[in-house]
Amino acid sequence: MNQEISLKHLKTCVQLGCMIAVLAIVVISPRLASAQTAEVLPMPPQMTAKMRAPKAGEGALDTPFFNAKKEPLTLSGLKGQGLVVNFWATWCAPCIREMPSLNRLAKSLEGTGVKLITISEDRKALKVVPPFLKAHGWDNLKPYYDEKGKLSRRLDIIGLPSTVLINAEGVFLGRIMGTLEWDAPEIKAFLIQDLAPKPETPKP
Repeated sequence: MNQEISLKHLKTCVQLGCMIAVLAIVVISPRLASAQTAEVLPMPPQMTAKMRAPKAGEGALDTPFFNAKKEPLTLSGLKGQGLVVNFWATWCAPCIREMPSLNRLAKSLEGTGVKLITISEDRKALKVVPPFLKAHGWDNLKPYYDEKGKLSRRLDIIGLPSTVLINAEGVFLGRIMGTLEWDAPEIKAFLIQDLAPKPETPKP
């Protein structure tokens, strides 16, 4: 009799345990999915080798740069999307070498929440940059310029090309000194993961 009760008790416990396990899977699965989605990608080694600590002077986010229509823009005004801010010049040979990959990156970032901005340090940028981009067929790159180098100084840019990474919250993540193959799959994936706006965390 006792043995029969024990067997029934064991059977009940097993059934109850299975129900708890199923409920746990149902409750935890969305969180697991969220955790997997938020998994941090390691920085590609070619970026790590050229990464420098973020450094921005006071007011850098509000220092204006200009578009082809002479309209002032600020990095703070673009908050809410990740920014890849590339400083270059038409006379800079290394800059020109990486421009094709930047042109491809600009196209591939559409709809990702990350924006590429290429800011010229040419003295007569408004005059020379638009035809320069057009002549090379870099149609995905819009002309921007840094009047008298004010923004580059605030961001401690000491050489070209240099690229500043800013996430959607307006936090400076670092500076890349030198050239990269910007549209390499692992670099693009890292930029989107680290810079794009983060999805809202589901409530428990």
